[in-house]
Amino acid sequence: MKKTIFSLFMLAVGITAVNAQNVNKQYYPQPVTDNRNEIAIPPVDGYQVLKCDFHMHSVFSDGYVWPSYRVGEAWLDGLDVIAMTDHIEYLPFRDYFKADLNTSYKIAAQAAEQVGLMVIHGTEITRKQGEIGHFNALFIQDANLVPDPDPEIAIQNALKQDAFILFNHPGWLMDTIVWTPFQRKLADKGMIHGIEVFNSREYYPRVLSWCMDGGYTVFSNSDVHGVISEIYTTLRPMTLVFVKEKTQEAVKEALFHGLTLGFFDNKFVGKEELLSALFNACVHFTLHSKNGEKEVYTANNNSSFPFSFCIQGVTYNIEPFSSIRNIKVTEGENRALVVNMWCYEDRHPSVTVR
Repeated sequence: MKKTIFSLFMLAVGITAVNAQNVNKQYYPQPVTDNRNEIAIPPVDGYQVLKCDFHMHSVFSDGYVWPSYRVGEAWLDGLDVIAMTDHIEYLPFRDYFKADLNTSYKIAAQAAEQVGLMVIHGTEITRKQGEIGHFNALFIQDANLVPDPDPEIAIQNALKQDAFILFNHPGWLMDTIVWTPFQRKLADKGMIHGIEVFNSREYYPRVLSWCMDGGYTVFSNSDVHGVISEIYTTLRPMTLVFVKEKTQEAVKEALFHGLTLGFFDNKFVGKEELLSALFNACVHFTLHSKNGEKEVYTANNNSSFPFSFCIQGVTYNIEPFSSIRNIKVTEGENRALVVNMWCYEDRHPSVTVR
């Protein structure tokens, strides 16, 4: 009897094992990677802050990925807006594609509808670096109408479409950064609206000063050609755009009014008033006690960005969504320099500890 019961038990165990695991084929699902990195930025003086990248390439110029892949990367990285800016002159893979110059935008825009990402129609006008340079035309209607042997006419063709003209990576392949005669002519004619202060892995402090002195809109873009995750292990470069609503019209208006900051390598660049407003929206100080002439504060960071600030010679680093305590300030001398922000090539913004 005991032997019969044991046999029945073993049979049941065997049936359960067979049902649970097919010995001929076992399925191992791929790890889930659709986890978007949400970048939290609180409202800043009534504006919402969009995370944007206005310079990237696909296989339709000299990039190595399909346009819809760029959309997937941007969505996972927490971006709100991207621009497809494939070259119009440099198309090394043209023999493999029968497509016009708008194709990468059309593919990306269709993919973006599925994830709620905004795609700006753009293109890159590409001529010899150090003489003419590279320029992104943003918010165009038809890239096929832009090309011309004369680079100035090509830019004018974009301007006829009410484009925003971005001067790309002025320091790329250069020993020093200066305006070339062609670039100065464009600037004097009002044909340059913004400049990249940061591109890929290059930072141009002098260009930040150009922007502040000349009223050009500040940009920080990836200029990505390969796979973005193989290039950046932390937050990618992005242009922060201050808008009242999330529409292409609002983004375009913000760019023309200079309502941007550049972010890269945990650093910020741009106008002092925008830098200060962003810091004050993200970092809040609470007075806890007084010790003689010293006031003691706690700081709380409610954003996805780290900040470093200096008060009376002491530097404090506050990580995303964290707090630091025992910030000692002499009563009446409550100014801080935010040292991972630059409002000029050699100047940090000053904020009030409050």
